[in-house]
Amino acid sequence: MDRLRHLVVIVPGIGGSVLAESDAGSPHTVWDARVKDIAATAVLNPKRLGVAEHPSLIPVGLVPRIGFAGPLALPGYAGLIKQISKAFGARVDTADRPTALADTRADLLLFPYDFRLGVRSAAERLRTEIEDRLAAMCGTEREKAGRVVVIGHSMGGLVARYWLGPLGGADRCAALITLGTPHRGAPKALDWLVNGMLGGGAPFGRASAVLREWQSVYDLVPRYRMIAQPGGTPLYPYELGPAVTARAPGFSARAKAAFTLHEEIREFWSRPEPGIALPKVTAVFARGHGTLHRAAVVGDRLEVGDKDPDWLPNPGWGGDGTVPAISAIPVEADSDRNAWRAVPVKHLALASAPEALEILAMITSPSLSAVLGDTPQSPWLGVDLDDVLITGTTPSLRVRLLGAERDAATRIHAELRGPTGGYRITEWKETGDGWETVLSPLPTGTYELTVQAVRVPVAGRVTFRSVVGVVEPEE
Repeated sequence: MDRLRHLVVIVPGIGGSVLAESDAGSPHTVWDARVKDIAATAVLNPKRLGVAEHPSLIPVGLVPRIGFAGPLALPGYAGLIKQISKAFGARVDTADRPTALADTRADLLLFPYDFRLGVRSAAERLRTEIEDRLAAMCGTEREKAGRVVVIGHSMGGLVARYWLGPLGGADRCAALITLGTPHRGAPKALDWLVNGMLGGGAPFGRASAVLREWQSVYDLVPRYRMIAQPGGTPLYPYELGPAVTARAPGFSARAKAAFTLHEEIREFWSRPEPGIALPKVTAVFARGHGTLHRAAVVGDRLEVGDKDPDWLPNPGWGGDGTVPAISAIPVEADSDRNAWRAVPVKHLALASAPEALEILAMITSPSLSAVLGDTPQSPWLGVDLDDVLITGTTPSLRVRLLGAERDAATRIHAELRGPTGGYRITEWKETGDGWETVLSPLPTGTYELTVQAVRVPVAGRVTFRSVVGVVEPEE
């Protein structure tokens, strides 16, 4: 069995860290998908996760499996950890645990952080953690050079990029693998802040109030001019007027601070300091799924939708359902397709994408060209369905076959399997570019969604799998 040659660090995305508060010296969990309803209760109660009430919470681990907290979907990392541990016999440790000493012999480090506080705060903790680890593992500065490989999911990729660039960690790192990271921001975050969170089309006012306290959500706002306005130049998000952003107090200043953070990252990676060897960056991203892309000011409202804007250089690419494909590629890698790895899954599944293991195994290979590129290596399905649905509703499920042509014999089958058994979806309507159906109302719970296209020319069968949460509406 090959062993890891680096200290591999997994940095999760927003919502992906187990958080606790200190209760008489003993940490008390307030955010974790494993504990029934604990996260849902927390996100709907500003006194539990609001920054004003709790300026700092204790990160104690990574969320192991996908879960749902009101309108929020929580990523899970047990799959990725298991893949790496099994492939390399990795020794696993968790950063900065309040009740345990660091295992300096570990070669797979899990880095939870208080995801509410933003990219800069987490990156500063990451710098401290890695410097402490390397000081214990390496005898000289030369031994520390290129010693680390980081795998960052979603916002975790931005945390790593800020540590590598503005905080000076680049010489410690051999490679960075980002999984669905919004390098240029995500319109979904802007929609949450300005319009409020929706789950299955239903508003979640209390959850929206909690998230508006988190700097992390501002750090995910797009860093480019993506807001159309009548008769004028498209706006940066921080240029929105107070009437449009009335529900998000202090929006302009906090969005401008997030823009500055993204500019610090871009400045370093576009013009690195002389003598600094940049880590190899590989951006794993998804395309083909409906994803919020564009926004427009209409009176005192901001309308955000998934139609391709006119300026988009890759129309039809969509994204992973959360992050547009164009945003999941770093600015400096615009034309470097050897830095791209397209996969067919959606955002939550990217947290355990097997492609991360493939790339990790090839970090020391002379070329990654065999596994990289802008298109998945086989046909895939673009699936449009919210990650979070509301009980009692009848949402639409839309499917498109991508990377292959369908013919008259091609058919779609789907199944939702949840707490009370399986639910087969058999009635489909053909559309111009795929198939569509309406789901029956579902009881609350977590469901595994499987969609298959059969009798696909050449490919035969194409399968898509995901996880969907059904929750009660906010009272």
